[in-house]
Amino acid sequence: MLRIFKKSWWFNIHMILGLLLGITIMIVGVTGALLSYRPEIMALINSDSLYVKKSADTPLSLAQIVKKISEQKSNVSISSLTVYSDETRSVTAGTMGGGHGRGGIYVDPYTGKILPDMKGGEFFNVVISLHRWMTFQGMNATGKQVVAISTIAIIILSISGLWLYLPPMRRNFLKSMAINFKRGWFALLYKLHIVIGIYTLIFVLIMCLTGLYWSYGWYRTMLYKIAGVEQPVRMQMQQRQQPRVDKVDDISYLDTIYTVFNDKIGEEYTSLTLSTVGQNGTYSVSYQNIEGDMNRAQVNIEKNEIIINNRTANRTLGEKFMSSIYPLHSGYFFGEIGKFIWCISSAAMALFMISGFVMFYKRIKARYRFGK
Repeated sequence: MLRIFKKSWWFNIHMILGLLLGITIMIVGVTGALLSYRPEIMALINSDSLYVKKSADTPLSLAQIVKKISEQKSNVSISSLTVYSDETRSVTAGTMGGGHGRGGIYVDPYTGKILPDMKGGEFFNVVISLHRWMTFQGMNATGKQVVAISTIAIIILSISGLWLYLPPMRRNFLKSMAINFKRGWFALLYKLHIVIGIYTLIFVLIMCLTGLYWSYGWYRTMLYKIAGVEQPVRMQMQQRQQPRVDKVDDISYLDTIYTVFNDKIGEEYTSLTLSTVGQNGTYSVSYQNIEGDMNRAQVNIEKNEIIINNRTANRTLGEKFMSSIYPLHSGYFFGEIGKFIWCISSAAMALFMISGFVMFYKRIKARYRFGK
């Protein structure tokens, strides 16, 4: 039993995992760092798609916007509409078909003119595919498993690294955690590998433990049980791909949804997304309030009432936790500071793997006298 605590045993595990999965771990880390600031990067290079000049006192109605879109692009079906409280923001129409994919169509809310497609989307699609499935083109079951195994490996590497460095930390914590940039390059690399790993340990563990939510169904189910929350039924892919709005001759219900929401809830929002498909006159609406909370509601246009208003503030602790899995995974849960720390911690995977390979090479070179 005591063998599992032996330093040499954990050192070998640490070294073997790093050598076997170092490349995939580095890819997952670097792509995760890039995704941390995807919204900001996309906004920076796509201001002509996301922002407009206010050219009228009031914007077009949602039904008018959909009609304008259909006049310019007849081969798309609209699945959702997103509007913003910022009067200079364009309206986003989520689409199925027409080559727009998940990016949707961006529309001037005052004229109905379709704005340029977003640039950089293909690049980030590749980044997402690598981060989730280790491929360049979408979902891959084998790649998903590689990412999951790499995530577990990061957890083991993090904990084993802490265990291996525990003796120096106990002797002199401040000295053990200090980095001397005047030392030789190898000593510096070794210290960066260890110290930055310990500094980012908690953040990396949160990333990994939340990231496994998307890797394994049993893990996801376990989290729901621990949180005491009923696990939602996942919609089948073929259901999600059904066209939403094919006919534009009777779409006044879109404005009715918006009116009922404002009349019955009336809460200030920064963004509001309504689904164009409903059942028995009931449609889903999600909105972000000025506090930054994401809330969901269901609007029944036949009864002109709100069926459900699932506000974050009213959820149980377990419900809040389960709805925060992605914000925790990305660092968004902790605001701009959290996002920055998560980005650096994720990018540090490259440092850990490169420095680890260098240390392994130096160790082997010393043992077998390579180059002599």
